[in-house]
Amino acid sequence: MTNSTPNNINRRTMLRSTGIIAASGAILAACGSSSASKNIARVGETPEITKLGEVTVTDVVLLRTAMSVETMAKTILTDTAVTSLVAKNSAGIVSGFAAAHTSHLANLRSLISARGGEAYEEPNEKLMASYGTQALALVAEGKSEADVSSLMLATETLVASMYQYFVSLTAEPALRASMIRMGAQASRAAAVAAQLINPGIGAFAPGVDKDGVATVATLPSAFGALSAVQVQLGPVNPETGSRATVLMDTPSLNSFIY
Repeated sequence: MTNSTPNNINRRTMLRSTGIIAASGAILAACGSSSASKNIARVGETPEITKLGEVTVTDVVLLRTAMSVETMAKTILTDTAVTSLVAKNSAGIVSGFAAAHTSHLANLRSLISARGGEAYEEPNEKLMASYGTQALALVAEGKSEADVSSLMLATETLVASMYQYFVSLTAEPALRASMIRMGAQASRAAAVAAQLINPGIGAFAPGVDKDGVATVATLPSAFGALSAVQVQLGPVNPETGSRATVLMDTPSLNSFIY
């Protein structure tokens, strides 16, 4: 027979003791200060969302925004990342596109002034930060003539899409006509850029290559697209085997120039 001493603690005694301790802890926690339970623990802070104030999209706002996008397009086409890589047979076309944007800017400047507005002479800051700067950096990194043609096509398509969208928002009929003309010119430039990438009559309509991959079409659809323009640029990522895709959106409420 074994004598029971304080040092002889069996498993049953241990479980009973720890159960009492746990229960005591729960009672103490429940009886603690109620103020502690009101402070809900959280990880990090939720950033405050800055709401867009009450704004009115007028015809002058649309014209000023168009100026910002035209300036951005000219900035992209005249950047050294583009001009240093453009093929010799395309150099004149690139400079011609840039000159067309300069002409559009002069036209927009006149239209804004005639309506009591102030011309906007800078590239669209939000769109440049969103994708313009990234696109130029990828072209510079990739060092490919093909990327220059792809960026040209994307830029002209973006400008054409912007005017198509703005026509639906413009109140004054005369301004709608002006936007249609400038949008049509950008659309024709996009068609020329598409032919540089995929030349020939067979490239007019959408198609696929021998591997089933969609080819660049001169006339991709009956109507211009209003969705984001997608363009692949830069070197191939060795891990994924693909290149970066840049999404170029037309201006919206948070990137209009008020």
